Amino acid sequence: MRFLNSSLVRMITALAVLGLFYWGLFVSRRSEMRAEGGLGTLDHTGLTPEESRRLEEQSKVLLDEGRYTESLELTLKLYEVFPSNHIFIRQLADIYDHLGRYDEEAQFWEKYLDHAPQPLEGCPQIGQAYLKAEKEEQALAAFKRCLALDPQSVDGNFYLAHALEMSADFDQALEYYEKGLAVSPNNTDLNVGWARVQFRRGEIAKAKERLRKVLAQSPDNVDALLVMGLICKREDDYAEAKKYLEKGASLSARYVEFHVALADIAEREKDIPEAIRQYNRVLELDPANPEIRARRDALRKFAQ
Repeated sequence: MRFLNSSLVRMITALAVLGLFYWGLFVSRRSEMRAEGGLGTLDHTGLTPEESRRLEEQSKVLLDEGRYTESLELTLKLYEVFPSNHIFIRQLADIYDHLGRYDEEAQFWEKYLDHAPQPLEGCPQIGQAYLKAEKEEQALAAFKRCLALDPQSVDGNFYLAHALEMSADFDQALEYYEKGLAVSPNNTDLNVGWARVQFRRGEIAKAKERLRKVLAQSPDNVDALLVMGLICKREDDYAEAKKYLEKGASLSARYVEFHVALADIAEREKDIPEAIRQYNRVLELDPANPEIRARRDALRKFAQ
C-alpha cells in the first residue's frame, strides 16, 4: 500500500512539473507577442493576428476610398481590442471628422494626446474639433494643452490667440499673438491676427500700419484685405474700403464676410440693387442666416 501511494505521488508530481513547464512556455510566448506591438496576440474577441492585420488593411482601404461609415465599423473593432493603439485612435478621429461627428472626433483626439508617443501630432486638430462642435471652452483648454507641449510653437501660439480672439478676450489674444511674433516676427497669420485684435480694441492707427506692411509683402492675402477694408469702412472711406473688399471677394469667392461688408456699404450709399445682390450672394453661401435674409427681404420691399 505504501508502494502504491509513493508511485501515485511521483506520477502526480511529474505531471504537475510538466504542466508548469508548458504553462511557462505559453506565458512567455504571449509576453513576447504583446511586446511585438499588440497585433500579434490572440485577443479576447478571438481575433487571430492574421484577422487583425486583415481588418487593419481593409479599414485603411475603405478610408482611402472615402467609405467612412464602413471604415468606422472595422476600425472600432480594432480599437475595442487595442484601446491604447494611437494609430487606430487617430484613424477614428479622422473618420469622425469626415462624418461630421465632431464631438466624437474631439474625444478621440483627447485619447490620442494621452496615448501617442508624439502627442503634439494631435495639435491643432483637437482644438479645431471642439470649435466645429461649438465648444469654445473645451477648444481653449485644448489649445492651451497643445501650447504647453511646445511653448515656442508658432502655430501653437497662433491657434490659442485666434481662439481667444473668437471668444472676445482681446487682451489675452494680443498677448499670445505677440508671443508668437517674438519667435517668428514675419509670420503673416500672426501679424494679421495682431492687427485684427488691435482694430477690435480701437487701435486703428496701429492696425493700419501693420496691415500696410503685410499687404506690401503679400498683396493677395485675403484676411489682410478684409481687415483693411473694414477699417476703411469704419472711417467712412467707402471708396477705399471697396477696393480692398472687392479684391478680396474676387480672390476668395466663398469668403462671406466680404459680401456682408460690401452689402452694408451699398446700403449706406443708397445703392439698393447692389445691396440686394450682395445679400443674395451671402445667402447662397450661408442660407441659414436669418438676419441677412430679413435684411435682404426688407430691402426688396423698400425697392418695390
